[in-house]
Amino acid sequence: MTLHVKEEALLEWKVFLGEQLQKKRVPVLVAIVLAGAVGFLMVNWWGFFIGVGLVFASTAELWMPIQYKISEHEASARCGLSVSAIRWENVKRLIDTPEGIRLSPLEKSSRMDEFRGVYLRFSGNRDEVLAKIAELTERHGSSLDREAHP
Repeated sequence: MTLHVKEEALLEWKVFLGEQLQKKRVPVLVAIVLAGAVGFLMVNWWGFFIGVGLVFASTAELWMPIQYKISEHEASARCGLSVSAIRWENVKRLIDTPEGIRLSPLEKSSRMDEFRGVYLRFSGNRDEVLAKIAELTERHGSSLDREAHP
């Protein structure tokens, strides 16, 4: 049995993509309504709630803030019920982008990069986040490859 002890965050911040992507919210809202209507017509009220819930859950970052946390042992991103986390000893590569940095468990570049690891978006705190990542990966003995993507 593994006990999950809540760690104190060394660095925490939030990013709300919904504010940055206002125009994308309208078609997603239409899709939510359509999914609910189709679910209701095909099943009943349960179908309505399942249709709305599925579309809402898959687009949660447009409606809810993403909470980022860097602790002594891991980095995590939480949006609604979805949590992505990676322990520092599992980080093999850092992939820089203009909006954030991906902490990847993959040693070599792959098509799976988008689906593995944790992506930390910056919120005006790029230098602070990168400094903390460098400190913690060095402390945990990771020898990292660093890639930049435009």
